[in-house]
Amino acid sequence: MSLVAALSLVTACVESSEEDAQTPPGAATVANSAVQTNSKGETVTAPAIATRAETPADTSGGGTEVKGDAAAGEALFATTCGGCHTNGGQEAGVGPKLAGAGLDAATVTDVLENGRPGTAMVGGLVSGEDLDNVVAYVVSLQ
Repeated sequence: MSLVAALSLVTACVESSEEDAQTPPGAATVANSAVQTNSKGETVTAPAIATRAETPADTSGGGTEVKGDAAAGEALFATTCGGCHTNGGQEAGVGPKLAGAGLDAATVTDVLENGRPGTAMVGGLVSGEDLDNVVAYVVSLQ
């Protein structure tokens, strides 16, 4: 590759915007089959497909009142969920990126209570006030 072509590629990357770097709505999801480790150091395979909500983000909680304290939820998320949803849910790890995924309070509550079959996500990791706080934090990422 010539030096001019290489510099053109570098310039194109530097000049791309955050919007250019986002996955277009309706784009196909590519399965992540990379072997990874969970927060316990056990080898796991990432879920085959991480789905996104079909509707835009609803920070009001999707019609379900957000009852918890997002700041308290952030601290709990870091210790309970951060091993799979890295950087506070801002990046994918074993679990999908949660920020900007269009999740509402009802969806987050359901997944936290019941888990997600076929994935590493199990239900019941938090309950009561802790559940409300983690839901508030995840909804705040939308």
